[in-house]
Amino acid sequence: MNSSAPVFDEMRIAIMSRWNATCGVSLHAEIIGRKFRELGHDVVIYAPTIESANADWHHRHIDVADEPWVRRVFDETDEYLYPAGGSIRSDELLKEDYDVFIVESVNRFPVYEFKKIASKIREKAPLILVMHLGYIRDTDPLMEIDWDKIVVFDRRYVKEIFSIYGRGVEEKIVEIPYPCPIIDVEPIRPKSLEGEFLFFTFGRQPVMEYLDYVRALRKLSERYDFKYLIIRSDRKLPFRDGWMIQRLERPEMRMVHRYLRGSDIHLLPKGESRGVVVSSTLTQTIYAGTPTVVPDTRHFELIPVDEDGFGPIVKYRFGDTHDLERKLSILIEDGDLRRRISRAAREYAKKYSDDFVAKKFLDLIRSLGA
Repeated sequence: MNSSAPVFDEMRIAIMSRWNATCGVSLHAEIIGRKFRELGHDVVIYAPTIESANADWHHRHIDVADEPWVRRVFDETDEYLYPAGGSIRSDELLKEDYDVFIVESVNRFPVYEFKKIASKIREKAPLILVMHLGYIRDTDPLMEIDWDKIVVFDRRYVKEIFSIYGRGVEEKIVEIPYPCPIIDVEPIRPKSLEGEFLFFTFGRQPVMEYLDYVRALRKLSERYDFKYLIIRSDRKLPFRDGWMIQRLERPEMRMVHRYLRGSDIHLLPKGESRGVVVSSTLTQTIYAGTPTVVPDTRHFELIPVDEDGFGPIVKYRFGDTHDLERKLSILIEDGDLRRRISRAAREYAKKYSDDFVAKKFLDLIRSLGA
């Protein structure tokens, strides 16, 4: 018997989302969409035009060619026009057949344009919303659409956002965690950094979000030898410390994991938010096993750590560079602790793996009759 043969019939799954871009909405769609294909299903992606999506600070297209099954058929709107504005080539969505239609929400999605065709899509297939928005003000327009199911990453979205819309909406909600991709690759680090204790950061966060790390490392540089490799997708940071190396790259996920596995500590900059948020950067990278240090913002509040902030990740008090310096010093000196954190990180990632999450979505889709 072929154990890899699919147990269920193949489905055609449509996903309307950002794609191949540096943002959490795109990453979620890419993880589940590619996993659906790996599990034997047909997937079509309805993505925004790169030009319209790039108007958003969070969105930058990764330097890869779109897959043949990706179609860029809509223009995002502006945040100040949302939910109005934007456009959709509706005929391209409506002429095709699919077993389910998934929308990944973003506060530049052309909601009112989509509302015009939502009922026609539901005549073809169930309509599922994946909730990325952290504020009620952005959620209100989406609630004008009759979704079959609404997927949230954790219960905070129910308590802080959806409870206001009443029982009818709450009954549609299904909790499926944000997926952690399981990627096994060989480590890589620049030859010039071999033998160095190496901190690593990638992304394009605002300069202010790096300040805690830079200031703590300046203090630590008086006692330790190390390097800090920063991969930026846009312009370099305005810091010129001798232990800092900056590169302009926009690596895809497998290369990010290679960099991480070649580093000793991952520093993840993140600003505070009052909205309901998760960190796609962390879920994207945690399986690499490199100990990740984060501020104790809302992005990480559901990840369990001990009373001093150690667990699958290491949390420090946001803005407290003394707390951060102390914890980084402990991590530098204690290799056994780094290995324990690494093991805990991988166990956390396996619990919420891309395979687990994709199968949860497929179970949900089949429960709707697909």
